[in-house]
Parts: sequence; structure tokens; C-alpha cells
Amino acid sequence: MKISIPDLKTPRQWRSALGCDAHHFAQLLLVFRRAYAALHEMQLADRIVIHPDGTRMKDEEDLLFFTLFSCKSGLTYDVLGLVCGLDGATAKRRQDEGLAVLREALRLANCLPEREFQSPAELQRYFSKRRAVLLDATELATQRPQEKAAQKAQYSGKKNATP
Repeated sequence: MKISIPDLKTPRQWRSALGCDAHHFAQLLLVFRRAYAALHEMQLADRIVIHPDGTRMKDEEDLLFFTLFSCKSGLTYDVLGLVCGLDGATAKRRQDEGLAVLREALRLANCLPEREFQSPAELQRYFSKRRAVLLDATELATQRPQEKAAQKAQYSGKKNATP
């Protein structure tokens, strides 16, 4: 990869590029390696020997670095590939693979939050045991529907609010 761990010199660079410091990265890497082996029944270095053209990630450390960097940076796959020495399609595949391993690592570490609930009561029970909840409330632009009924269903009324 063009960008790599030795490029991160300061704690600020670690946090800005990956969202964690070197110590937490090392802790996560231990679980990430176990998760990779659990999902693929071998280590990444062994898979490279079998499929040498399939990746530019030499080990789980590279894959975890790439995965965290891709999530933190928010780059398009083409730009992410350019920064990391991959083409856009390979960057997408590697991110998908890394996210699957990261999800398994968080599950193994018992840190994976619930993502689906069967009922409002189940949701309420789950959150009643938590002290704090973080919500991603990023507003995303959507294309305005052409049909009146669809427009009305999507309308929030937010723009007409007066102080």
C-alpha cells in the first residue's frame, strides 16, 4: 500500500487517519487476526501464497489499517484506491472484506452493538441497560419525488419552521 502504518508519526495522525491511537490499534489487531482466521480458516499471509494476484494487503495489520482508514477518510473508492495503490473495484472489495472481519472481531470481543430489534419493547429493553447512546443523525439530501403523495410522505416541514 502507498500509505501505511510507518507514515503515522504522532498520536494526532493516528487519530485523524484511523480514529484510534497506536495502542488501541494494536489491541484491536489481536482480535482482528483471530476473527480473520475464524472466517477464512487461515491467516491472510497464507491466502496470499494461494492467491498472489488477489490482494496487495500482506497481512491482517495492512487490512485493518486499510479498513479503518477507508471508514475514517470517507474517500470514494477510486480515490481510496489511488491513495492506497489499488484500483477502485479492488478498494471496494478490500473494504467489504475488512468490514466483515472487523464485524466478526467486534462480535468476538463482545463489543458489537445490536443493530436490529423485533419490536419497540425489545429496543426499549436494550437501551434501558445503557448509560449513553450515540446516534448518527447526518442529514442526507434526497431527490424530490415526482408524485404528490410521495412528496407529502417525505416532507418534514423543517424548512418552514419559524423561531
